[in-house]
This record gives sequence, structure tokens and C-alpha cells, in this order.
Amino acid sequence: MFALRDIKLQYGDLEVLEHFNLDCEGQQFICLFGPSGTGKTSILNILAGIIMPCSGQVTSESRRLAYVFQEPRLLPWLTVVENLQIGLYSLGLPARERRQRVESLLPVLGLDGFGGYYPEQLSGGMRQRVSIGRAYAIEPDLLLLDEPFSGLDEQIKRDMQELLLSLGQWHACTTVMVTHDLGEAVRLSDRIVVLRGRPCQIVTDLYLEPGERYRASYVQHMEKILSAALNPLEAEALI
Repeated sequence: MFALRDIKLQYGDLEVLEHFNLDCEGQQFICLFGPSGTGKTSILNILAGIIMPCSGQVTSESRRLAYVFQEPRLLPWLTVVENLQIGLYSLGLPARERRQRVESLLPVLGLDGFGGYYPEQLSGGMRQRVSIGRAYAIEPDLLLLDEPFSGLDEQIKRDMQELLLSLGQWHACTTVMVTHDLGEAVRLSDRIVVLRGRPCQIVTDLYLEPGERYRASYVQHMEKILSAALNPLEAEALI
């Protein structure tokens, strides 16, 4: 699906990435996990084409990419339905097909009956549901998520994680997500890439067993592995 080869990214004297490599074959849900300042968002931005590396090679088979940010970034003068339809105009879909796709998505998002609401009338969690739904509406083959649940309380965060799993049934795609939450990474992903240092290094690349991820003992086992990969201060901050 994509490959980053020998990537170098530098801002002035600050080396963010140096000889960095990451690849993904087929459909995977990858979580980039690690301390703040290691370049996780920069990796997403390179994959999105928002920033260009100083050197190295970026290859991607993605023809339709969607990006979900930490904040919803909805257009306040548009309703929920209109916000969900924004990306569909670029696909050249006729009005009827746009409407049908959004109507099929609303119940999956838990937003049945809210299609005519404006963003200011919604809670923070509901606004983020619209933001994620807008990304899924275009049926992307590559979805990038930059800590989309970081500002939500624990119960709403859990609900949003379940929403992502449900949307994965509605439309399957390769996903790369930045998170500081180990439990979230274990619940959602097929693969956890642990990052640390500056310039950024991959210290552990873990492939998860789907049938085990909800077992407490498995999560504890993963915590031990990740603790070993990070230094004590980093591990204490994240786990």
C-alpha cells in the first residue's frame, strides 16, 4: 500500500527523521505509538503529501486518501449532512448518490436524526463523529488519524473506538493512526509501531493477534513489551 524509504526530515537544525523506513503491504490498521515530539504527526503529513521530506522516497498505491485531525474542523455554516457530503463533490458523484451514501452512513455514525443539525448544536464527541464520517464517506483506501480522540473523556473515547471498528465493517481501508493510548492501540490496531528519539527511530514493530486483543492478560503482556522498548521516563508517561 505504501513505503517510506530512507526518509530525512529536518527543520533548521532539528533532525526529525533520518534514514527512516516504514512500509505497509495490504490492508492494515497501524498505530504509531510513542512520546510527544518523536515525529509521529510528521510521518502522517509525509504520507498525506502535506510536507515533503528533505530526501528519501515515498511510494503509495493510494488513490483516495482521507485525514482526520485532532479537532473536527467542520464548516460551521453547514449541517451534518452537508459536512458529510463535502468530499463527495470532488468524486463527481450525482446528488442522488451523494445523498444515498450519507443516509447509509448516518446510522453507523450514531447520528440518525441529527442530519439537519449544525456543528454548534452538537457535543464534542458528536462533532468528531461527523469528522470521522466525512473521511469515511469518500470510501478512502488510506485513512490517516492524528490522535482524533485525545480531547474526549474516557467513556466517549471508548465509544469512538467502537465506532472506528464499526466503520471498518462499513468500509475496509488501510489506516495509520497516531496515539499515546496503549489500550486504544491494542484495541484498534493490527500493528503497533513504537517510536522514540530524535531523530525518530522504530524501536519495536509489533503485529497483534486479533483474537487476543480484548484479554486483560494480553494487554498487560503488551505493556511489558512496550515498557522494555522505551526508557523509564517515556514508559511512565505513556503506559
